[in-house]
Parts: sequence; C-alpha cells; structure tokens
Amino acid sequence: MVGFLLAQDTLVKAYKYEGLLSAQASQTALSNWRAGGQNQFGGAVQGQSTLTYTRKRTSLTSTLSTQYGLLKVAPQRTFRKTQDLLLLLIKYRRSIHPKDRWALVGVLDGRTQWTASYKYLGDSLLKPAESAFLAPFYGQFSVGVSYRPRSEWHISVLPLSGRVTYVRLGHLANEGAFGLTPAVRDENGSILSPARKTLWEVGLRFTSNLNLTIFKSLTIKHFLDAFGSYSHKPWGPVLFSQLQAAYQLKSWLALTLSQQLIYDPRITSGPEALQLLTTWGIGFTYKTL
Repeated sequence: MVGFLLAQDTLVKAYKYEGLLSAQASQTALSNWRAGGQNQFGGAVQGQSTLTYTRKRTSLTSTLSTQYGLLKVAPQRTFRKTQDLLLLLIKYRRSIHPKDRWALVGVLDGRTQWTASYKYLGDSLLKPAESAFLAPFYGQFSVGVSYRPRSEWHISVLPLSGRVTYVRLGHLANEGAFGLTPAVRDENGSILSPARKTLWEVGLRFTSNLNLTIFKSLTIKHFLDAFGSYSHKPWGPVLFSQLQAAYQLKSWLALTLSQQLIYDPRITSGPEALQLLTTWGIGFTYKTL
C-alpha cells in the first residue's frame, strides 16, 4: 500500500485543503503448499479530498470520497469487486453565534458507485446487473441549523430536506429496486406501464461530521447521515456512515481503517437491510503539513 496525506493552506489564507489517498496491492502464490490456501491477487484504491473556504462568519466545504477494489481468487478467471463508492458533499455554513457554535447550514450531496455489480455462478456472471453507475444515485439538498460542541465536531439538524433516488437501469426500476414503485404488469407478467426511474421525497435529516487528531499520530474522520421521510413509507430511517482512521506507526509507516455502513429498510427488510464493509491496510505513507 502507498498512501499520501496532504494539507495546504499557504496558497490563499481563506482556503484549506486536505487529502488522503491510499493504494493497496496483495498477492498470494502457492506451489505444492500442503497447509492449504488459494492463489489470489487483488488491489484497492481509497481517497478523500476536502477543500474549505472560510471568510469571516461564512464557510464553504466540498468533500469528494471514493473507494474501489478488485480481487481474483483461483480458479476464478475474472476479477470481482470488493468495494465501490463515489460520494460528493458540499456544505455551506453561516455562523449566528459569537463563539461560532451555532450556524445556519445548507447541504448538497450525491452518492453512487463506479461500475456495475453482478451475481456469479461459478466463474460466470449473471446478467443483468444488480446495480451500476447512477443505478442507484442518491441526491439530497437540505437546510437547517448546525451546532459545534467542539472545533472538530459538527452536528446538523435539517428539518427541510429533499431526497431523490434515481435508477438509470430500466429493469431495476421496473422491479421496484431501491425503494421505487415497481412497474404495473398484467397477469402474465408483461409490463403495462413502466416504472418511474426517480423517487422524490421530503423529510428530516440529521448529520454528524467528526474530524479528530489525537497525539499527532492518530486521525479519525467519521460522517453519519440519517434521513427520515415525511412523504414515503416506510419512513426509514435511512442511515449512511463512513469512517476513516489512520495511525502513524512510524514517520513512513501507517495503519489505516476504512468502514462503510448502510441501513435502508426500503431495499429489503430484516438483517439484510444492514450493509457493512470494513477494510484494513498497512503500508508506506507520505505526509506534508
């Protein structure tokens, strides 16, 4: 794994840039190895970039996060995805408190994935895709108030929040995937009226954004997003959580943890409504401040 952590605020005092990029690669090769195991090769890329503009009582922050990983295990002949995320978050903040604890906020964000996902039978993938780029796409625009209990932690309550779910692939929309209303079919299963590819909702949103540095060797970033609908059943809650932690073992060596959590009762019910992805890594790093 090769990692880069960048921070720059010298170009213009009003701007601050932070970024984290890591690339991992692993391989296991066995020959007459009687203790067991399988040949495998894989890799992953994770990154986060944040640009913040601050002037007097106003700040504007944009954050881009991405993850993508592949793995090939013998006797498979193809690579399969292990992680896939693309997230853009833009936040406007206007302070209304002398100590900058309370503020009016506006949040705009969008989330999707890079490539299509399939089920597999042996070494063959089963089409059509279960998800893909912009299938689904979740977009939200929210307005409310923010409270900052400490400089590294922002909590927002957004009572006016619009949310759109867009599914680009027609077969997924017609099945009612990702909370959409399915297509109208006759008794033979033929489509009488295709489904709409978008679902618009209005609801209440809560966000928590933590950016913590401990002893200059441990950095923790956590983003939590909870949405409850006024206009759709089931109302939710729909949860999205992203955690990134990096512990600097040496000046050139770091241990990293990345975790995503998604809970959406609109997709399915029971334990399957909870999705969890955890990735550990250790490797070389380069850091400038």
